[in-house]
Amino acid sequence: MLSTTFPSLNASLSSSKILGLYFASAWCPDCTPVTPALKTVFESQPSDKQFSVVYVSSDRSIEQMLDSYEKNHGKWRIVPYDSEERNALKKKFGVCAGAEMMQLGMTGGARKYGIPTLVLIDCNTEEILSYDGVQDIMSGDFLNKWNLV
Repeated sequence: MLSTTFPSLNASLSSSKILGLYFASAWCPDCTPVTPALKTVFESQPSDKQFSVVYVSSDRSIEQMLDSYEKNHGKWRIVPYDSEERNALKKKFGVCAGAEMMQLGMTGGARKYGIPTLVLIDCNTEEILSYDGVQDIMSGDFLNKWNLV
């Protein structure tokens, strides 16, 4: 179970309908348009906040991560930069930046997705709903598609 293996997800799993694990970084040009779009969706949802986001950083330093978070992200949770959970989540879901593959030992097909990736998880069952959350966010109809309005 995710809540047992990854304690940093507990608050989001227990308080939302859908959890989005946002794998991204400040230095990634493909992440640049996604982060503000995700922030807009996150902030435009009804007040009961059925959709929560946890940021799983591929930033190059804690300073880069915190600076980007402060300037560009919504007020969602972050997996601590120096936590072992951050890399364990990347391995569990097969998501990392290409530059991290060797360091994480995610070669030979272990890496399924690059960044940005938004993994959507049902908070009640902890089952993966989709790896295509970024596409859903960018389509402009995320909240309706996932029945969050």
